[in-house]
Amino acid sequence: MKKLIEEYNNLLSTKYDEATQGDFKWLAPSRLVQNIMPYVKPDIDVLDIGVGTGQTSQTFIDQGGRVVGIDISEKMLVIAKAKFKFKKLIKYNIEKGLLNLFSQEKFDIIVAIGILEFIKDIKKILMEMKQLLKENGIIVFTYEMYDPHNTYRIKKVSPLGTGLEGAPKLLNFTVYRRLPDEINSIIEDLSLQIVIRETFIGYLRSQLKIPVPYELLIVKEENR
Repeated sequence: MKKLIEEYNNLLSTKYDEATQGDFKWLAPSRLVQNIMPYVKPDIDVLDIGVGTGQTSQTFIDQGGRVVGIDISEKMLVIAKAKFKFKKLIKYNIEKGLLNLFSQEKFDIIVAIGILEFIKDIKKILMEMKQLLKENGIIVFTYEMYDPHNTYRIKKVSPLGTGLEGAPKLLNFTVYRRLPDEINSIIEDLSLQIVIRETFIGYLRSQLKIPVPYELLIVKEENR
């Protein structure tokens, strides 16, 4: 399944910026900027998980941050490297475990924008993010929300291409949509505290322009 995601993103890489900033309106990077600026300072260490072409890293790099980016797509990383000056870019499947990659490094900010909907066990990933935080560090993430009353019969868990006429086989990888109460339970179990929470329409799905609801959260360790 991860091979399909890798192939899909490799294929999408050269058109990704144009597509997401055009008709399909991927709004998560702009929502990130609106909420993260009070935490952005020169010389901070940032981990961007699912970095893609670097859209979510630009703000940190522009402000002098040291950004490490991870992505499953080699071609996405090639484009990101050409656009911005990263500390490091790593091709990696994060479901193999973040702690395997970073035995020594810690981060002020860990970002996971537009990636957790492809991860089955997000509690494990968020737990590992927490372990990689510096003192007073924050995690910023989005997830695709599940609307049980949606009119498009989009299921809670389904292949990305479900319901799209003639969807190619590359869209057969699974998307996990979640309810806010599920996220609340995970955050509570991990002893994390919500600092900022915002619901927004993440993008417009397919030529049908189906609105896809997302939530962005900034969390930190409790009592810090």
